[in-house]
Amino acid sequence: MPNIVFFIYNIAAVGGTERVASVIINELARKGYNVHVLGLYGDPEKVFFPYEPTVRVTSLHIDNLKGVRKILYSQHRIRQFVNSNHIDTFVTVESIMATYSVPSLALTGIRHVVWEHFNFKVSLGIAARSLARQLALCFADHIVTLTARDRQFWNEGAWRRRAELVHIPNPMFLEERTPSENPSKTVISVGRLTFQKGFDLLIDTWARVPAILRQEWKLLIIGDGEDKPLIEKKVAELGIGQSVELVGATKEVFKYFENASIYCLSSRFEGLPMVLLEALAFHLPIVAFDCDTGPGELVENGKNGILVEAGNVPALARSLASLMQDDELRERMRHYQSQRLGTLELEGIMDQWYNILK
Repeated sequence: MPNIVFFIYNIAAVGGTERVASVIINELARKGYNVHVLGLYGDPEKVFFPYEPTVRVTSLHIDNLKGVRKILYSQHRIRQFVNSNHIDTFVTVESIMATYSVPSLALTGIRHVVWEHFNFKVSLGIAARSLARQLALCFADHIVTLTARDRQFWNEGAWRRRAELVHIPNPMFLEERTPSENPSKTVISVGRLTFQKGFDLLIDTWARVPAILRQEWKLLIIGDGEDKPLIEKKVAELGIGQSVELVGATKEVFKYFENASIYCLSSRFEGLPMVLLEALAFHLPIVAFDCDTGPGELVENGKNGILVEAGNVPALARSLASLMQDDELRERMRHYQSQRLGTLELEGIMDQWYNILK
């Protein structure tokens, strides 16, 4: 079996990227692949999403390094790592990490796969992210995008391309659950409290939901992140604290999916949101911004959820309120059987990964 390493920014981080990476890594380990996880940061003893016992986790521990010294030291350590562990395939998780991996793997002959988790149009104002993508296009062997739409963005945006562009969605790794017979009047949203996830927009949205509905319903935001103080301040300023709860990150997240009535996604941009796959597994009706990329490929408008123009807070509030007050519509959406989910089953997704890792 080949020796594979997954190169991750922070091995102890909590988020959709880390969650889906752990699923793919664990499936490979169960199939007998020799799998390593290598992080720039993070304590291997504090990994949030557990790995199979055979997966070896290592951190470069570069917390105290900055600038050029950090980059050069990291490249040196990565080369040491791949040589000492006889790595055959190097998977860079998140395209921005190619700024480290592409120079480190030069002339090694190691197969290089870059796994995008946002989309090509999103750089967050970081020039290094755009540069990393062009480096990946020129020097990687494969680039994995989460959606067909993003594969097109990569192809159109390439200055020059050597890498093969492959579309492999995130898998639906949960078995479909039987819809709850008596869900609570709860709207949930899950993710890191960061600019990307738009929880500030969700709070603005919730404040626009009619007060009479907010007296009966509750909004639960599940996750932690740097925007937590901003979210708490906004909740207090808008006077909606009685109907909003910031739960924090938890390994018991699925109990919230089980008890909820609606899932709301307010992201400014995405790759292919794991949380929507999880919401669909629990048969939760979804109200989501139709941002690039992902929601439009999972939510069938009017059937299992409602898609709203990206960033349009008043429209998101209206759609959320209409679903909150329409018991019949929620029930119909909860029992809708989507044909799209069959293409996202874990076994089929893993077959695609085996194909590029063999």
